[in-house]
Amino acid sequence: MSILKSKMQLSAIGLEIDAHEFRAVQLTRSAKGTNTLAWAIFPRQVSNANQTLNSLPETDELRWAAAILGRRGFVGNHVSIAPSTSACSSHAIELPPKDSGAPIDQLARMEVARARKCGPEDFELGHWYLPAKGRTQESLAVACSRTVIDDTIERYENAGLIPVGIDLMELAIHRGTQARSAEVDNEINASLHIGWNSSLAVLTMGETVVYVRRIERGASSVWELASKRYRLSPEASDVIVDDLSGDAHAETYAKIRRAVWSGLASELTSELDVALTYVSHAYRMAPFGKIRMSGYGAMNSTIEERIAQVLGIPLACDSLVDLQGQTGNDEQIAAPIGCRLATAYGLAARFDQ
Repeated sequence: MSILKSKMQLSAIGLEIDAHEFRAVQLTRSAKGTNTLAWAIFPRQVSNANQTLNSLPETDELRWAAAILGRRGFVGNHVSIAPSTSACSSHAIELPPKDSGAPIDQLARMEVARARKCGPEDFELGHWYLPAKGRTQESLAVACSRTVIDDTIERYENAGLIPVGIDLMELAIHRGTQARSAEVDNEINASLHIGWNSSLAVLTMGETVVYVRRIERGASSVWELASKRYRLSPEASDVIVDDLSGDAHAETYAKIRRAVWSGLASELTSELDVALTYVSHAYRMAPFGKIRMSGYGAMNSTIEERIAQVLGIPLACDSLVDLQGQTGNDEQIAAPIGCRLATAYGLAARFDQ
């Protein structure tokens, strides 16, 4: 309660959930800056083998997770969440200038409804203007089914959690990976978020998200290879995915890790190359900045080497989450965990909710 009585501002709990685990971050903000109040990563209540599991848990599992968060130092029951990218669609649309006096929101909604072939009230919509390309002015719009959102809110509320904000995954990823440094307005940067069943490449110009590419593979393919081809236990497969050393079998694990991550590394690099080529063609004079990694395997050396070999663009993985000494002084553990929490951090960092 002392936090609430002080001049510190308390964020909602940024909560990212996939078919493998829960990731949560809660922040405080004061005149001295933003700090981590609490963080947590814990597995879902299901077998890793069930790769078809929906990323949104049922009410009972959410209630169980809420109890864990309460024991891990999180305050309150307000959560900031994001729908699965599979439930959303992205659209490049042309809108009148901001100062035209035209009903911008209504026009954007009609354009997206036409593209989705549905009613204009069947989805929630976020849209923003993109940097000008010559004489054309485009906007990027992201829509999510209202039915999906209503079902999500109902499940959380039935579990005793109150969604005070439903953010876009791409914006949360950008916020969680690039908040440390001011972006150069005319520079192309990328955030590559490796998820469990799918991944997301988010390309930006300055602070503006200009292109999003969903990649239909994630860390689950690595887990599956480790468990089936190499017949590792679920616990050992988790070590391979987590990029932790596995002290007792460090050398063996290193060889397996390289083998099982290589295919995903090649696919992610290829998809990222397509995204970067598209954006660099649209903004011909813009230089490349950095590729910032988050999610599973964000510091995986196989991915690093593949991206360096093919793209030649510097990589960064600067964790914004203060792990509060809970991993000791072991940077080999702390850094990957911090990068894994990047999207949850980005969700929590919405202090306007």
